Amino acid sequence: GWGPIVTTTLVAKGQKPRFTIGSVNLTEFAVTLAESVTFALLLQEVAWHVVTGLLIGGVIAAPLGAYVTKKLPERALIGMLGFIIIGLSLRTIYLSFA
Repeated sequence: GWGPIVTTTLVAKGQKPRFTIGSVNLTEFAVTLAESVTFALLLQEVAWHVVTGLLIGGVIAAPLGAYVTKKLPERALIGMLGFIIIGLSLRTIYLSFA
């Protein structure tokens, strides 16, 4: 959704990639937490196996992302970010025509 757009916009405007990625991820986490709590309270039935899978994936991915962001040089992060955004956009375009 909006995370990749905000991240690339802030980096393009000269913000540090490390701080931008961290800030956007923290904001996404807060929004997702609020959505999850709302859905859990309003839904009659929750697919806990799906929730558990997402939690486990997040617990594994978050420290890995933080480590990679800390270790890679800024130019490499910008290149990787651009590559990921282009790849996801091409995938979305392809799926919309398929």
